[in-house]
Amino acid sequence: MIPPAGSGSDSRRGAHGRPWYRSRPTVLSLVVLAIIASMGLVVVSPLALPALDGGGEDWQRIADIAQAYGAVSALLSALAVVGVAASLVLQAREAKAARVQTTRVLHIELTKMAMEKPEFLDCWGGPDSTRTVLLRRQHMYINLVVSHWEMSFEVGEITEQWLAAAADEIFAGEIGRSFWARSRQARLSTAASRRSRRLHEIIDARYQASLGTPPRTEPALADHGIPGVVPPRAGGPE
Repeated sequence: MIPPAGSGSDSRRGAHGRPWYRSRPTVLSLVVLAIIASMGLVVVSPLALPALDGGGEDWQRIADIAQAYGAVSALLSALAVVGVAASLVLQAREAKAARVQTTRVLHIELTKMAMEKPEFLDCWGGPDSTRTVLLRRQHMYINLVVSHWEMSFEVGEITEQWLAAAADEIFAGEIGRSFWARSRQARLSTAASRRSRRLHEIIDARYQASLGTPPRTEPALADHGIPGVVPPRAGGPE
């Protein structure tokens, strides 16, 4: 789901509202550059010691300068170690995100099978006399959307502002509200991480806010068989 216009996205932000300078490839590149620069300074700085001595050959003075440089060298080495550690942490998080993505893909495939074939739909909790087959399919689709938000939010690819705007779109209609009314308690109580709990808190807050206004009831617009063309509503702008 794409947030409505005015949600804060601009050319400096990614598709999900995340500033470009906070993207993981950018951060990892900066860390690598910092490591290379630090190690380069450590390697080449001894070569500059004669220049610091004014071009002379007083090796005792050069030794004194080298001793003074030792603290700086140790600091640069420590920064390099920190950079390596940060790079490893980022790589571990990327690997975890890849594993989660693989699991999500399998979940999506299983859900699609249930949405397409009613005989599989009843395998997900058995027959449900409180919902039509269509409504169950719609709820399963929204569940996939929310699960996608959860994974993206966990790895920092969407912002809280983007999430709130997208949730407002979902809860503008009755289907989104009925889905969250049925699943909110289970999702809120089973969130396994701090980021996941924060995501569900934001979604639930937008759901509670949506209850103050009636859901949209306008019928869907006909597309007249022309892909990508949506006619204006009666009385709306041309």
